[in-house]
Amino acid sequence: MKKLFLILLVTSLPALALDYNISITLNPKEKKISGTETITWQNTTDTATDVLPLHLYMNGFSNNRSVFAMESGGKHRGNRMDVKEVKGFGYCKISALQLNGEDAMSAFHYISDLPNPESLGVFWKDEISKRIRPDRTIGIVRLSKPLAPGESITLKITFETKFPRVFARTGYWKSFFMGGQWFPKIAVFQGEKGWNCHLFHYRSEFFADFAHYTVALTVPKNYVVGATGYLKSETTAENTKTLTFAVDNVHDFAWTAWDHWKVATDNWKHVKLFLLYPPGHEGTVQRQMEALKAALSGYAELCGEDYPYKKFTLVDPPMQASGAGGMEYPMLVTGMFPSPLTPVGVRIPEAVIVHEFGHNYFYGMLASNEFENAWMDEGMNSFGTAYAMERHYKYDLDFPFLKMDGFDEARIGYSSYKGPDFPGKAAWEFSPAGGGYSNLSYNKPTIYFRTLENMLGKEKFLQIFHTYFAKYKFRHPTPEDFLGVVKETAGDQAEDFVRRMLYTRDKIDYAVTKAVSRQTPPFLGLKNFKAAPVDKKKTKDKKNFQNTIIVENRGDFQYPVSIEVRLKDGSTKSFTWDGKNGWHRFEFDSTSAMKMAIIDPKRVYACDVSLKNNAITLEPQTGSSMTKLAIFVSQLVQLVFNISSLSI
Repeated sequence: MKKLFLILLVTSLPALALDYNISITLNPKEKKISGTETITWQNTTDTATDVLPLHLYMNGFSNNRSVFAMESGGKHRGNRMDVKEVKGFGYCKISALQLNGEDAMSAFHYISDLPNPESLGVFWKDEISKRIRPDRTIGIVRLSKPLAPGESITLKITFETKFPRVFARTGYWKSFFMGGQWFPKIAVFQGEKGWNCHLFHYRSEFFADFAHYTVALTVPKNYVVGATGYLKSETTAENTKTLTFAVDNVHDFAWTAWDHWKVATDNWKHVKLFLLYPPGHEGTVQRQMEALKAALSGYAELCGEDYPYKKFTLVDPPMQASGAGGMEYPMLVTGMFPSPLTPVGVRIPEAVIVHEFGHNYFYGMLASNEFENAWMDEGMNSFGTAYAMERHYKYDLDFPFLKMDGFDEARIGYSSYKGPDFPGKAAWEFSPAGGGYSNLSYNKPTIYFRTLENMLGKEKFLQIFHTYFAKYKFRHPTPEDFLGVVKETAGDQAEDFVRRMLYTRDKIDYAVTKAVSRQTPPFLGLKNFKAAPVDKKKTKDKKNFQNTIIVENRGDFQYPVSIEVRLKDGSTKSFTWDGKNGWHRFEFDSTSAMKMAIIDPKRVYACDVSLKNNAITLEPQTGSSMTKLAIFVSQLVQLVFNISSLSI
């Protein structure tokens, strides 16, 4: 059965039109790698091209005036760019370039050297400004003649990469190295649309074509290496060793090397698991491996297929290199486990591992454009994280006085956002104030997808993700591709719900605004125009109550919602409202007084921005204060975790 699965996988993959063959040597003392790279690229579109753009991401760390440095302010997740010494900076420098065997270095230019970079058609209009001048994160190779559809070209590049002091994903700390976005990488050609090649923005991540990679990495003999791909050979010299890795159908290649790595191994089905961890973290191995297996199982259920590669590497960076933590690459991710003393009830380190593994589905195999559609990887994957964590652990924070899962955390984050943006924007288009990028790219899709799951039922909801993965794995899906799957699988209303989530600020906010329960008084006055006698005995023996509830729709979606009334005798009464006309009054009689009125008691609309108005209690309760305490404690735990995990 396993062989059949692998055969079906191979036959269903698109043909690869891109090949990287890279050979590099690490110089730990100089914090550099140097070597050669051969790229063979085929134009698979029906449009010719006369330029080849190359991403040189490491140049985002070459000075404090790059787009990345300017937008980030030299900070990333609490870590700071080291600008005090030259060794704190990094770069990727091309020293020689050949096209089909002929010297073409004169045809290579950094964008900052071109008089009219906007004329190349590889940027969005709002990316071009004076800020581009010190930025060398994109190089352009001009071809002597257009490369026609179906034709191939081979670039041979000699390059040197200097690692920065690690603060944002990649770099070094002492003898530790994390190699992410370390080599010249060709951009994505989209035919008539041109090249999809953006500057290296602070909030943006990456976008590249699937390729075959062969990477030979020479390191000191005492170094331990983890990398994308499969180890094909290892040769040794007097003081060094060369490890050669190869793999098909990945769109990036990352590696780590350190002379202090400890290694643990395990297995999950057909996958060999590797954990690289620092000395002193032996006590975390079991928790980290458990989280990794929970991720493998959870995402297989969510997407309908097991992780297809035969190897996966989890890297637990040393605390002093925490800037390398919490990042994803094909077949390799970095976690963030601050200490073996982290309480078992604080599963945020596990959630980081699950999240980063999940990116091997959402952006790894479903290779959406992280530049332009961050919600397609971060939003879907944040939902996947909460889904897998709930499935295995139930809670991220698990204490007798506090229990919260990833959906609770996402709702709290999303409901706190009051800004002008919506998820369907390019990463750099979000307002830098107010937390729009994180709340709208991560939290809003998470809690809206949970709402969609509640509305459709789990089986129908999973069918959406199964269909999406089966149809678009190892391709570049767009928002319209996903919306098309939603419509095809679940109908127009589901598609409209997701589309409005992406491109509007529309929200759901149902509220109970009034709840009154009064004892029915004895009849007084005229009955048939005559004084009515009062039956005092009957009035004394039997109590009746008149109840009134007013509910409002303070949001923008008009969906049916249930209302539950709890009476003091323990009985309940239910109503349904269509959510239209802004508000509605419910009136009913009962023999027991009303205790509480709740709208959406089953939390179907998990994305409701204000749960505090979802119920009215007619007698004192401690629940509200306990909820506030829970939120406060969760934020405190998060703060403690951040401080401990990011300390240097």
